[in-house]
Amino acid sequence: MISSVVLTKILQQLGQEGGEVEVLKGATSSLVFRVGEGILRVHTNQDWLHEEPDLVLHEVFALRAAGDLAPDVLDYQTDVRDEIPPWLYMTRSPGEIRLDQVDEQYVERLAQMLAAIHTLPVPESLYVYQSYATERYVPTWTQHPERWRQLLAVEPIESQTIRFIHRDFHPVNVLYEMDRTCYTIDWINACVGPIEVDLAHCRLNLALLESVEMADHFLKSYLKQTNRLYDHAWDIRAVFDFGPETIDVYSGWKAYGRQNLSQDNVRERLEKFVLKVYENNESGY
Repeated sequence: MISSVVLTKILQQLGQEGGEVEVLKGATSSLVFRVGEGILRVHTNQDWLHEEPDLVLHEVFALRAAGDLAPDVLDYQTDVRDEIPPWLYMTRSPGEIRLDQVDEQYVERLAQMLAAIHTLPVPESLYVYQSYATERYVPTWTQHPERWRQLLAVEPIESQTIRFIHRDFHPVNVLYEMDRTCYTIDWINACVGPIEVDLAHCRLNLALLESVEMADHFLKSYLKQTNRLYDHAWDIRAVFDFGPETIDVYSGWKAYGRQNLSQDNVRERLEKFVLKVYENNESGY
């Protein structure tokens, strides 16, 4: 957290001192507030800042590259000044995060939103996709270590579709309105890279949150809309990016009402996801 003194200093810079401020739930790597009619992100994670000191500039780049599909940048501070950490103030997108009914219609809307993101112009960028995992290990909790072991060396064929990608596209980063309009938030990891990265990341989130079947329906909907193909080896890369040894219930799911999940549930669903990729390794889904 940050002190009330530091937050007040930021609000003064924004001309929002004395206005309504609400801490938004679900954020895991930074502090996010609703301030007036906008959204304020404050970076207090020192490890993340050490690894990527230009976090604010990265998000500014991403929001501007995403254009109408993302919030607008209103103001920002890129470094620590007078004990005030880096922050970014942006417009607030309408809608709300909905995890109460993750059904076929829901994932079809997700697929439509992601397809729209992948039509954006590819910007000149210093931010280029890299896998998060530098090493792969068979999780100690698995009931099928040999099958995991056979997937350790599986890598996807080189992507033929390099676009501007969100890099963290999943249900907690999409806002829904009653008229079925969707808005995507949390663009801080966006970069130029293979579209399959977004597909695999969202598929794995859906498999863990809901079911492998819903993850498959999401993919089928996206591929039908875009007339593209998909190499399921990207699913395996996403699995190891998640860190299977320590995988647990994502706090954002709990924050938005999914209290019925446990680490055992998540491990079981991850295992099912991996086994399906293993079983279809040669023929595909």
